[in-house]
Amino acid sequence: MVGAGPTGVEMAGQIAELARDTLRGDFRSADPGSGRILLVEAADRVLTAFPPSLSAKAERSLQKLGVTTVLGGTVVDVDVTGVTIEAANGARRRIPARTVVWAAGVTASGLASALAGLTGAEQDRAGRVTVEADLTLPGHPEVFALGDMVRVRGRDGTAVTFPGVAPVAMQQGRHAARAVLARLQGRAAPPFRYRDKGNLATIGRAAAVADIKGLKLSGYLAWVTWLVVHLFYLVGFQNRLLVFIRWSVSFATRGRGARLITNPANAQPAGR
Repeated sequence: MVGAGPTGVEMAGQIAELARDTLRGDFRSADPGSGRILLVEAADRVLTAFPPSLSAKAERSLQKLGVTTVLGGTVVDVDVTGVTIEAANGARRRIPARTVVWAAGVTASGLASALAGLTGAEQDRAGRVTVEADLTLPGHPEVFALGDMVRVRGRDGTAVTFPGVAPVAMQQGRHAARAVLARLQGRAAPPFRYRDKGNLATIGRAAAVADIKGLKLSGYLAWVTWLVVHLFYLVGFQNRLLVFIRWSVSFATRGRGARLITNPANAQPAGR
């Protein structure tokens, strides 16, 4: 069972491929493909950051891989035997599960609470600290805070929460560097402005969805777009070339390896 969110969708697809493809011939008396994979999403569709049409295509791709989507239910309890899900009307149901993967988000770093306590800055329910428009802490222009542990106060005074993804942190890092340079040169730094370059999510082999500035892609074309984008952001031509070769070989041969611990009770502690 996998908790939803963009990472959850991608993880559910990868787990399904591992079970039904990579591990298919690794056991004599067990069939990994017979395992049941559920994706739980509190909303009424998966990938809510994407347009509804792409969400529907992503869900169909998951179903082709053998993933069962459970929509409109919130996980309210997790223990060693399963998961309890509560529907919008308050009804609860129990789903037995041996493995549960939580991919629906986490609270902010404890550093955010420390900064808020020292500066008196506001925090939201997830623990994110509210910073000024230039990414500095209130009353402390010498301290920059950025990434998924902050939310940024806009020009109208309202706090804006940006997606907790790498492009946001990268743009904020560049803005902080430019702000420091501007101060050294005696210039005022402009407020931070996030430039949304689009959303990409992979679901499985040759299956993905992409929403790039109004351009909606799905299937193989979106998957290729995802590969190109990730190769582009790797550092150095050599890294890009090596990763491209490895991906090409893996795609052509389906050569994905897996390491399994089939009996952890017999594992010996390190050093014995």
